[in-house]
Amino acid sequence: MKFRQILISLLCLAGAPALAADAAALVEQHCSRCHGSDGLATGPGLPHLNGQLEAYLADAIGKLQKGRLPTTVATHIPAELSSSDLAVIAGHYAGIRAIRPKQEVDPAKQARGEEVYRNRCAECHPDNGREADKDAPLMAAQSLDYMLAQTRLFVSGKRKFGFLQDEAFKGLSSDDLDAAAHFFASQEQYAEAKPVIKKKQRR
Repeated sequence: MKFRQILISLLCLAGAPALAADAAALVEQHCSRCHGSDGLATGPGLPHLNGQLEAYLADAIGKLQKGRLPTTVATHIPAELSSSDLAVIAGHYAGIRAIRPKQEVDPAKQARGEEVYRNRCAECHPDNGREADKDAPLMAAQSLDYMLAQTRLFVSGKRKFGFLQDEAFKGLSSDDLDAAAHFFASQEQYAEAKPVIKKKQRR
């Protein structure tokens, strides 16, 4: 049994370069124009994909391909791309830790957005949007233009809320949602590593 597990691991490692090459080729051909090879949006209204949850990305790309996810920008994901291709693309972007660019936000909206976040968003988007729960996407440092555009789609009813999201958004105004977007946009994507403080040994 142990030998079989080792053999499978070796075969997976042997196939890793081919998978990486496939991912690079797929991304270059179908995705890099809008999202770069590093997952950083190349224009306004486009989301950053780097470091996003792999399962969330694969699901979102699949819905876009089938026209089931409303968007404010022109997008075309070829029908010939298989679910395996989409999973490879999602895995490529999920594994990239490029640093998202700093964004200008409205300080007043950011402050209001922090209050909205604490009351409505923190349960599914912990650590200021750097973590996720209940299948929610990572939100910290996401493109402000993209989040504002998505907010308008939700408010208009063109994009439907998920079950838990619907409850969290209930009663919030457009200004509240805009403020939450400013809050998420103001965050660092990755938390700073805290220095390890070694305890002094007693003599």
